[in-house]
Amino acid sequence: MKEKQPEKQKRGYGSLVQLMGRLMRYKGRMALVLLLVAAGNLVALVVPRITGDMVDSLDLAGKIDFDSLLRDGLLLILAAVVVWGLSAAQNRLMLSVAQSMVVDLRHDVFQRLLRLPVSYFDGNTKGNIISILSTDVDNISDTVSADLITLVTGFVTVAGALIMMLAISPWLTLIFAVTIPMMVVISRYISKNARRLFREKKASYGRLCGYAEEMITAQKSIKVYGLEEYNQGRFRALSTRLRDTGAKAEFVTSTMMPSMNLINNLNFTAICAFGALLALQGRISIGDISAFVLYSKKFAGPIVDTANIVNMLQTTLAACDRVFSILNAPPEADQPLLPEAGSLLPGKVRGEIRLEDVCFSYLDDTPVLKHVSLKVDPGEKVAIVGATGSGKTTIISLLLRFYDLSSGRITLDGVDICALPLAQLRHCFALVLQDSWLFEGTVMENIVYAAPEARRDPQTVRELCRQIEVDSFIESLPGGYDALLKSDSGGLSQGQKQLLNIARTFLCDPPVFILDEATSSVDTLTEARIKTVTDKVTAGKTSIIIAHRLSTILNADKIVVLRDGEIREVGRHEELLAQGGLYKELYESQFASLS
Repeated sequence: MKEKQPEKQKRGYGSLVQLMGRLMRYKGRMALVLLLVAAGNLVALVVPRITGDMVDSLDLAGKIDFDSLLRDGLLLILAAVVVWGLSAAQNRLMLSVAQSMVVDLRHDVFQRLLRLPVSYFDGNTKGNIISILSTDVDNISDTVSADLITLVTGFVTVAGALIMMLAISPWLTLIFAVTIPMMVVISRYISKNARRLFREKKASYGRLCGYAEEMITAQKSIKVYGLEEYNQGRFRALSTRLRDTGAKAEFVTSTMMPSMNLINNLNFTAICAFGALLALQGRISIGDISAFVLYSKKFAGPIVDTANIVNMLQTTLAACDRVFSILNAPPEADQPLLPEAGSLLPGKVRGEIRLEDVCFSYLDDTPVLKHVSLKVDPGEKVAIVGATGSGKTTIISLLLRFYDLSSGRITLDGVDICALPLAQLRHCFALVLQDSWLFEGTVMENIVYAAPEARRDPQTVRELCRQIEVDSFIESLPGGYDALLKSDSGGLSQGQKQLLNIARTFLCDPPVFILDEATSSVDTLTEARIKTVTDKVTAGKTSIIIAHRLSTILNADKIVVLRDGEIREVGRHEELLAQGGLYKELYESQFASLS
């Protein structure tokens, strides 16, 4: 663990540097903030000096210089009003910078999430990502709007107070030569440990959010199996872990303030003692001692304030690490991986697909596909079957370049897919998955979600839905095409949701259709209806169908049988049955289970 600590520290400071770089995007407003901070602190630094002069105006013999007191009193009031005005202006301006930055930051994080490869989401829970996008970005916003201005103000105050103390008494100022190093050493030690603990707290919070999101999604399964108590126990364990790491982090940071106050009190004691000795020797006035004490408070105050906000600072550093881990994650390669430009033109793709000696592994030592070669002719309907884990869905992921090949080559109309920009490649395909994703909005909005602008006209949508015979189902909904769907599509069956997905796909009119277990979660009657719809949608188009239910692919032009990442058999339904191989084994076992 100790060997990794420097790397973690470097990551934290690197994230802070990136955050400062983002603030520099608003350098005009930041420069004005700094100018207001400097002006306000310079005026505030005059106050202790005026106070000291007022003390010296009080003669110990009873004589009082009322003119000087009145003048200095008016100056104090004027200084207070000016400081208030400058402080209000700088806070208002800093808030505008913070809000502008957080809007841009949240937008950039979301934009990067949309461009990250599928592999990134395989290794990060949705709950953890959502907590970064919301909670962590909010933490950064709070620090920029409040704590950052405190730190900047403190720096100016410390520098100005030091200059004024040196001007009053260099000897008394030497006291800080002992106490300041003590403050630095203690604060650095506490901050180092706090940063590590706050990272652990953030990680625990992300795991808790991820688990909660998973459990909320799986409510039906939890209730069916009666696992409420079991999952409550797991949640309690994660919550306890978060409590323990949070308590440790809070405890470590809570020691900062008492430590700084102890040293600060030692400062005041030493100043009073040595100041009294100097006053008895006539080397300093009582007013100067009074002013020096006030300046020493201004000098030590920002250091104590920094200790007071160290909790938020450590939380922000941890939040920065998590936010910039997304922003620094490499996006999908949007440019072609090969130098030659693709010759495919939109609307001119025939749909010929070739896999040439394709190999792929998610992990280096675990091959998923082994030297797979396959040709799909334009307009051909090809079914891919095989046991779970044989590599069926992996082929689809490689076609769409969710992952890149380990070796081999895939071409579309003779063009290597790695020579095509991702957007151009993926516009050639439409994918219908087993999970039917519908979004919050009307039925019409869901159907035209990915459609080209020329096919978004309501009349065109209704006509296309009529062609594939889903219009009667849509019209039966309350509100028809204007029926409002929630994000969970409550009220619709799985089959109905799948029909809307297929209608959305049909509207895109791609040259190649891919159906990945599109009917595996519906009943046989709905399956038959979906099959009728998909047959109409894919007519004359190249289509690739992955299916467990062999009854849905009996009329396929070509059936490809996979086992352990290798193609074992290729042919039509009747041919494969006649061979008496793997396909016949799958077919007979499936229909035997139904009889």
